[in-house]
Amino acid sequence: MKSLGLVVEREGRFANAPATAKFLVAGAPGDFRDYVRLVNGAFGYEGFRHLTPALRGERIFPEKGFYEGMIFSAGIGGDAFSSAQHSGSLGPARLMAKRVSLGDRKRLLDVGGGSGAYTLAFCTAYPQLKATILDFPQTVATAKRYAREAGLADRVAHLAGNAINTEWPAGHDVALMSYVWSAVGGADIAVLARRAFDALSSGGLVLVHDFMVDNTYEQPPFAAWYLLGSIFDNPNAVCLTPAFVEDALRHAGFKIDGTEVMLPGITMLTNARKPG
Repeated sequence: MKSLGLVVEREGRFANAPATAKFLVAGAPGDFRDYVRLVNGAFGYEGFRHLTPALRGERIFPEKGFYEGMIFSAGIGGDAFSSAQHSGSLGPARLMAKRVSLGDRKRLLDVGGGSGAYTLAFCTAYPQLKATILDFPQTVATAKRYAREAGLADRVAHLAGNAINTEWPAGHDVALMSYVWSAVGGADIAVLARRAFDALSSGGLVLVHDFMVDNTYEQPPFAAWYLLGSIFDNPNAVCLTPAFVEDALRHAGFKIDGTEVMLPGITMLTNARKPG
């Protein structure tokens, strides 16, 4: 633990390193333990046990994606996983709400929004905003709880379903897809882009936030690691790059504003607008 920097030694006594005290201690403001234990551990590392069959194109859970199978069939549990994801998403969500200006936009559609961390961050930053979260039925109870705790239950609606098969409500000003494109196949990405276009009013903004490597497929390694893991969910998963994401949105009819680094070394954010 000392060699990893988790603890420090002074005069023969051990103590938590500053980052450990902040993120890995019960009750700490940034308590991150459940994310490490469930998201990176029970879900992430468990996935790599299935690397060989996944590279052969075999589905680990033939009737559903790896995400659904692991979370809702293999014992992790939707509420526990959504809560762990929430603790890991709060910081990035607040960062995005600071970096992305929504001006006077009034309706947000958060596709695959899970616990609602990004929805709550944007609704807190923009009091005029109302949102709808579309995600699996097993995530709704947890998302509703967090909305109540944030005092935003009256501004957040929930639509239970699958982003590929469920009809998206129309007339939104903003459509957000965070960590969704890396979890589906290439053909499904085209479906998501078209559905986002149809769900937005003229001038509407689409935000695609995900693990991305650069256009040469060389950096950053952390994002590449997560994208490799996406093949467990779908053997037809795509190694996302800014060029690929922008081309997919452009093909659906969007005008591209650009792609920027969101979490350095981990994620990028592509902005695009529906003409009109």
